[in-house]
Amino acid sequence: MAAQTNTPVIDPARIAGRSPKRYARLSPLYKALIWTSFLINAVLLIILGVLAGVLISNRGQVVGLSGNAQAFAADNLSELQDVVVKLEGATIRTTIPLSQPLSLAGKGIFVPVDQVTEVRLTSPVPLVLSGADIDLGNGNLLRANNINLTLPEGTPLQIALKMNISLDSVTIPVQLDVPVSIPLAETELGPQFQRLGAIVNRLVNPLAPLLPMPNTPPDSSKH
Repeated sequence: MAAQTNTPVIDPARIAGRSPKRYARLSPLYKALIWTSFLINAVLLIILGVLAGVLISNRGQVVGLSGNAQAFAADNLSELQDVVVKLEGATIRTTIPLSQPLSLAGKGIFVPVDQVTEVRLTSPVPLVLSGADIDLGNGNLLRANNINLTLPEGTPLQIALKMNISLDSVTIPVQLDVPVSIPLAETELGPQFQRLGAIVNRLVNPLAPLLPMPNTPPDSSKH
């Protein structure tokens, strides 16, 4: 049998003095991610192209929609500012019904009475008079030591009243409607509405020059 000899393999790259290039192998997962990203970008480019074509072919309608959107935004911003201003100057007006008995006990309230009035007897009143003069008419007077009389029911009498009447036992029923008018600026809500107005102004003022702001704020509550 002939002897086998090992013939060395000569690498041309080594002869030229250069090392061979080695390329890293990508895993299937990375390859799938790359292809997925490529497909997504392609789909997005197609969608953008379609949208650009639609916008170009309907430029008039797009311009109209843009103008309507600007007018809509301007009207709402103007109305928002107007609402905040009116809230800052608003006043709460209402009527509160009050029904409460008011007792005067212990208040030290007296009613002074000083007048002459006429009263009528509600029942017969017996009288015993000493040293009374009786006028019999025609200048005839009779002096009596003791006279027993009975005044009949209904006899009118003139009397003088002079006294202080206490009202401790009196309770006054109070029933009335109390009107209330409270400016919001003088309540705890006033500073909060001022803060809200400042925030709205900071948001609206930079946009106002860019929008067709109306001269008169609209009122959507009327629609």
